[in-house]
Amino acid sequence: MNKMLRFTILIAIFIIALHNHTISQEVTNIIHPYLQGVMSSSADNEFIDVYVVMKDRLNYSDLHSQTYMLPRKTKRDEVVRILKNYAAVSQNEIKNFISFLEEQQKVSNVHYNWVINVVSLKALKSSIVDIADGVSNIQSIHYDRQFTIEELVDDFGISKYNYDNNISVEATLAPQPGLTLIRAPLVWAEGDSGRGVLVANIDSGTDWRHPDLVNNIWRNLGEDANNNGSTIIWNGSAWVFDPGDINGIDDDGNGLIDDFVGWNYQSNNNDVITGSSHGTATSGIVAGYGTNGTQTGVAPAANLIILKPSGESQYWLAQQYAIEKGADIITSSLSYKWYFSPKPNYPMFRQMTDMELAAGLLHTNSTSNDGGSLGSAPIPYNIATPGNSPGPWVHPDQTLVGGVSSVIGSANVLASSDVIVSSSPYGPAAWENIQQVFPTYPYPMPPEYQDYPYQTSPGSMGLIKPDIAAPGNGTTSTAVGGGYQSFSGTSGATPHLAGVAALLLGANPNLEPSDLSRIMQTTAVEKGDPGKDNRYGAGRVDAFDAYQQMLQEIPVELTAFNIDVNRDEVILRWSTATETNNNGFEIQRAFLHNEFGKSPYAPVVFVEGYGTTTETKNYSYSDKPLNPGIYFYRLKQMDFDGSFTYSQEVSVEVSIPAEFSLMQNYPNPFNPMTTIEYSLAEKADVKILIYSVLGEQISSLVNMTKEAGYHKYYFDASGLPSGTYIYQIRAGSFVQTKKMMVIK
Repeated sequence: MNKMLRFTILIAIFIIALHNHTISQEVTNIIHPYLQGVMSSSADNEFIDVYVVMKDRLNYSDLHSQTYMLPRKTKRDEVVRILKNYAAVSQNEIKNFISFLEEQQKVSNVHYNWVINVVSLKALKSSIVDIADGVSNIQSIHYDRQFTIEELVDDFGISKYNYDNNISVEATLAPQPGLTLIRAPLVWAEGDSGRGVLVANIDSGTDWRHPDLVNNIWRNLGEDANNNGSTIIWNGSAWVFDPGDINGIDDDGNGLIDDFVGWNYQSNNNDVITGSSHGTATSGIVAGYGTNGTQTGVAPAANLIILKPSGESQYWLAQQYAIEKGADIITSSLSYKWYFSPKPNYPMFRQMTDMELAAGLLHTNSTSNDGGSLGSAPIPYNIATPGNSPGPWVHPDQTLVGGVSSVIGSANVLASSDVIVSSSPYGPAAWENIQQVFPTYPYPMPPEYQDYPYQTSPGSMGLIKPDIAAPGNGTTSTAVGGGYQSFSGTSGATPHLAGVAALLLGANPNLEPSDLSRIMQTTAVEKGDPGKDNRYGAGRVDAFDAYQQMLQEIPVELTAFNIDVNRDEVILRWSTATETNNNGFEIQRAFLHNEFGKSPYAPVVFVEGYGTTTETKNYSYSDKPLNPGIYFYRLKQMDFDGSFTYSQEVSVEVSIPAEFSLMQNYPNPFNPMTTIEYSLAEKADVKILIYSVLGEQISSLVNMTKEAGYHKYYFDASGLPSGTYIYQIRAGSFVQTKKMMVIK
């Protein structure tokens, strides 16, 4: 039986099965043929997963033209506003229609995607026809096949095997091998570990109760009903959702009830732990901080949103959630392969990643482990989606230049040898009229996405993929229940890339996705063929070189940055030869944390700049009082547009005083306030007493134990008459006396 005859019979069966409806040709055209086949074999009372694509959708150019001048986070807010407003109008008709069907219990599990104007739902086949016939601005309705997590993950099934067989690895004081290979610990030593960066992990869920993860789990404070500042709490024996927040109400108005740490779109609830062995591993590589013994995370201070999809539209909803909740980075070690049935909807995946870029997000994604499966996943479809989407920066070796998107696709190297694993997929990817080469491909490719041809234009190079390699095989990460497990595949490589991006953003939050992609690729360790190639991409990521490159990109020319110390005072001096749009400098300070190393940098003060000038400008700032210790300083130079870069680091030691002393108060004479300073060569019980000139004790200012160092006391003499007074320090056996004068 030929294909055309089978297709004709399929459509006939579909029409007979829908005997209660008169099916117009227009309705048949709207309902995708694959979905028609599913409907024909479904019972009348069976709910089918579908997604509805609306006719009108905004694109990257529409948003970029309106927001490109805005700082990254402001840009995201504006993009969200524009998209929501557009969808509110475009989806008004279908919302009213579906609400009526919901009342009749003919549809359920309805979600509205305002990013790409798609509606996801479960519907009876009669309702699918009703929607196609009754809503005017629908482009198409598609079957939304629900995949098992095992089909989507890219770790060779190792995480499931570990979980099913209760296999774990012992904790070790050394960082897991992937971290050492990419030199992440050197970045931590500089004081940056991804603090303040929010990463959305679209995966199989995560055991967020793991001791290595729980303190980095994002809390959705929009659902904090009891306003205690958290949606998860320690109840004395376990971490749980805060009972005071569990109210069955959509407090934050996003259509999801009690989404405390993210959402499980597969089950449509807030259970993101069940079946989470794979996602727990990927989360651990992004941000695990080693509480139970093994340091697994590249960015151990980053925060994690936990999201779990199955079907394609659920993946897009997870991306939408990440955008709306303010994620800086999306990472996912799930991918949709060429040999799936139905095949992946490449155009919709690309539109979604385009919108991520418009909102200022970087997206790292696995690319499959199909390097040894070129029969079922031939080049240029060996790279799975969405890892096949373009990146936000066009590498110079990509001489065929098309559009940009948000995605860095990963290659997988063995952590112990730094050599590509044979299963790591082969590029290039292709963005072209796929139906010209594969007539059965079910989705027409929009003309704007036919920008990286490979087969349809002889001699064309396609899109170089993957983008960057990272360690996957031979790595270790967190496991469900609090332990550790071995990990592998591009599933393991991808979160390493997300972690590196988080390290860079933690040091410079205004970096754009294109900056992150460019810095990570241009500093990667050269592997394979020279330049960017279709096996290693631009090379294997190097976190420390990327970090160093980021620090060097300072637009204001600093000619000097010096530091001096005077007792407990640190004096900073710096000069600029030229300045362009310089808003000023934020002085940041860190300190040596003994056995824990350097603390994170924290802001001290902001010093205004001179805008734009070609004249030499000199600056200084006195930082005091400081306790004895070793301090580190850097300058965060900020432009008026919100972008910023960092100076090199300088360090200084504030020493413990060599002797006990009591300094002369200042000002003196005074009315009514004066400052009394003193130094202690060692920890001591300290008293500071005030006497009249006749030796009568008037007041006791200090009576407590003080650490060695420099100290001061601000004395208010408002209650004293004018005259001369004696002040005395007693610190252990040390006693010293001085005079002060009050004049009113």
